[in-house]
Amino acid sequence: MTDKKIKQNSYKKPVGTERAKDVSLIWRAGARVFAVSAIYITVLYGIIAGDYIKDPNNPLYNIQGRVAGQFGYAAQDIRIAGLKRQSAAAVLRAIKVRPNDSLIGFSPKVAQATLEQVDWVQKAQVRRLYPNQLEIDVVERVPFAIWQRDGEFYVIDKTGSAFTSVEVGDVKKLLVVTGEGAHKKVFDLVNHMEVHLGLKSKVAAAGYVGGRRWNLYLKNGLKVMLPENGLAEALVRLEQLQNDTGIFDKAVASVDLRFGDRVVVSPLKGVSKEIKVSQK
Repeated sequence: MTDKKIKQNSYKKPVGTERAKDVSLIWRAGARVFAVSAIYITVLYGIIAGDYIKDPNNPLYNIQGRVAGQFGYAAQDIRIAGLKRQSAAAVLRAIKVRPNDSLIGFSPKVAQATLEQVDWVQKAQVRRLYPNQLEIDVVERVPFAIWQRDGEFYVIDKTGSAFTSVEVGDVKKLLVVTGEGAHKKVFDLVNHMEVHLGLKSKVAAAGYVGGRRWNLYLKNGLKVMLPENGLAEALVRLEQLQNDTGIFDKAVASVDLRFGDRVVVSPLKGVSKEIKVSQK
């Protein structure tokens, strides 16, 4: 008896049907992910809007930082160097970082630019060392003089930049300058007086006149009028005048050095005439 081979043909589903089923599964999975994401976003928005993450007494306090810390992306190691007058708390507050805060999305360049707008800060360098270290180096401004303008006092540095969070009483020994633009020109004046330390120690204030020249006001009340040009030479003449005549110790109201060929001295009481003082 001849064996008969029975061939069974397997049934194959149409290709289009399989693809449609796969697409349907993808859409359903995507819909579930979207729904879950929407729920999480809604909950997160509620947490942030309600300031729960900012309340130290709330279990959700700084939750973003704690989550980031689990992956090594939290500010767990912060080093700040160079501070003398400004506080570390003010620095961190300016760049909106607290210990253990999340560093995800943190930009050192933005933080650096922000810090250089903070009072006392002249330069700043911010480095993020992955994963959880933050290094901040600060160069503070140095008080150089006190600028009086419109009845207000401003402590300024060598560049003329003013401070807003310093009491003038804390820097009483600084030179006081007045006049429009004096804050930008005082460094040049003081630089010239550094050569004449004996004179510099006697000067209490300086007035910038007409945006052109200086008047010096000594601690004993004597007024010295300096020329518009030849500042260095005028200070040499003034120092020599003191050495030759002791003019600072006399009953003199003012000394005028604006004339290259002579020195005009006005007496302390009753200015009736000009007194010419010759120099050796």
